[in-house]
Amino acid sequence: MFHALRTYWKPEMYQGKKEMNGYFEGWYFKIVDKSRKHSYAIIPGVSFGGLDGSRHSFIQVLTGNDASATYHRYPLDSFSSAKHSFDIQVENSRFSLNGIKLAIRNDDQHVEGSLIFKNIIPWPVTTFSPGAMGIFRFVPGLQCLHGILSFDHSIEGVLTINGSKIDFTDGRGYLEKDWGQGFPSSWIWMQSNHFQEPRVSFSSSIATIPWFGSQFPGFLIGLLYDNTIYRFTTYTGARISQIRVSEKNVRFQVRDKKYAIMVDASRADGATLRSPVQGSMSGRIIESLTSKISIRFYELTKTSRKLLFEGTGTNAGLEVVGDMDSIGAVEL
Repeated sequence: MFHALRTYWKPEMYQGKKEMNGYFEGWYFKIVDKSRKHSYAIIPGVSFGGLDGSRHSFIQVLTGNDASATYHRYPLDSFSSAKHSFDIQVENSRFSLNGIKLAIRNDDQHVEGSLIFKNIIPWPVTTFSPGAMGIFRFVPGLQCLHGILSFDHSIEGVLTINGSKIDFTDGRGYLEKDWGQGFPSSWIWMQSNHFQEPRVSFSSSIATIPWFGSQFPGFLIGLLYDNTIYRFTTYTGARISQIRVSEKNVRFQVRDKKYAIMVDASRADGATLRSPVQGSMSGRIIESLTSKISIRFYELTKTSRKLLFEGTGTNAGLEVVGDMDSIGAVEL
């Protein structure tokens, strides 16, 4: 009880307990260097699968430029978390809002070094809306919960990956997380904070949400623009439409009473990541880190619309998984 109260309004913190069943929790650190030639996603987490021997901690490393991924498995007791802040450790690697320290050394991959994060911009947390989930955070038994911990932040530091030094200083980072039983049966996820204009970040998650024996398509969409986070979600009354998915593109529109965004994402080759199913990391999904997201952001009036921003984000993360019909998408 006290643990839940301590972490409810701090989505970045570890939400689980020491002993769980059918539960996972993972953090997604996306890092891109200044040249945009090197993009990675570092994903630490913990898995309390129901199968014998499936309980463990892990670090996944997704490499964007060659579309590869490596899964590093560790004993469950290699995972630890601070009681009053987001500060977790997996084996000899450490993760927080302030940065990461990586010490991955095995036959599959060597990743070593430290990165410092500055000027993070999280999804706002309020009394009645504790993060990206909004009022749905208070609904018990949801399959998967989602948090956006930083739309955009600066990076300082160097990583050595398989003998190659990569300087991430003046690069940009993004940070989110998921926790619960497992991922939805179907979803479209995309993110980029590498537009031509600095400090612009777009994140979108459209998914099938189980709901008391039924299901419905839900979405969490956020745009950081001009130092403001514009939120388009199921619980704020926004509406999403014209979702079109092909082998090359993902397109949709979302709007509320004041604003609208038109999205056209170009798909690229991705790598295979492990994903949670009833807490066990037995699922497989494809994610790209080299896609592109073109957006047009409008301010709406009763009679017209005004274009506020138009741009294309590179080094974009993109996932398209499951039955698109269940989220109202048309496959072309």
